[in-house]
Parts: sequence; structure tokens; C-alpha cells
Amino acid sequence: MTTSEISLLDTNVLVYAADRSSPFYQACVALRDKGLRGEISLCVCPQVLNEFFAIVTDPKRVVNPRSPEEGADEMEKYFRAENILKIYPGAEIIEKTLKLLKQYKTTKQAIFDLQLLATMLSNNITCLYTYNQQDFSKFKEIEALTP
Repeated sequence: MTTSEISLLDTNVLVYAADRSSPFYQACVALRDKGLRGEISLCVCPQVLNEFFAIVTDPKRVVNPRSPEEGADEMEKYFRAENILKIYPGAEIIEKTLKLLKQYKTTKQAIFDLQLLATMLSNNITCLYTYNQQDFSKFKEIEALTP
């Protein structure tokens, strides 16, 4: 598969880059920092940033939750980063998601992965950095890479 020049960072990559105790911390920080320096082309989208905030501020999901202010500051860091592209779902997101729902017969929480796929495809992004390989490997339109 030919991948796009720009790769989307999945939520878990941002979460691990914010958690020094994670075994994936070093790899995620290295990848993120290459993007921040403009050495590689990375992007984020509103869904990823919102999921990041929801996870890092939730004591049921992380050992050391961030305060809402700290979570918002981290979100803003990515949003304001000059070398991290921001992509958006677009007006056709529901139509694309519905088409993909029929194609992949998705159920339950997997709808969010499908919406992320629809956002990627709407922006001609075909590469995703994630630690959820199993969730994204079924989508033939993209390549899911581990940092």
C-alpha cells in the first residue's frame, strides 16, 4: 500500500507520550518530537484531541490523571504546534461513516474507529500511528503502524 506523506497520531500515542510510566513512552515521545520539529509530517484531529483529554483526566483510565487545566494545556500544545497539521472531519463525515458502516459491519464502540477512518479518508490520509493495530488492520484503505 502506498501511504500518504502525512500520518495521523492516534489517541493512544498521545496518551503514552504524556505518561512517563508507560512502556511506550520513549517511542511515542520520539515520534511526536520528530513531528514537532518538522522532521516528519504528522497530524491530529478534533476526535483524537478530545479522546486524549477524556482519557488523561479520568482516574478510572489512567493511574495519574491530569487536572482539567493540564489536560486542556496538553490539547492546546498539539493544536497550536506549527509543524503538526490539524485535519477536520468535514461536512460529509456522516455520509462517509454510513458508507463505511455498511462496508465493515461495525458495531458498538468501534464506530469511533470508523469515524476516525472517515476523517482520515476525507483528508487523504492513509497512514495511522497507533498501538491498536488489531482495531485498524481490517481497514484496507489505510496502513496502521506502531511507533
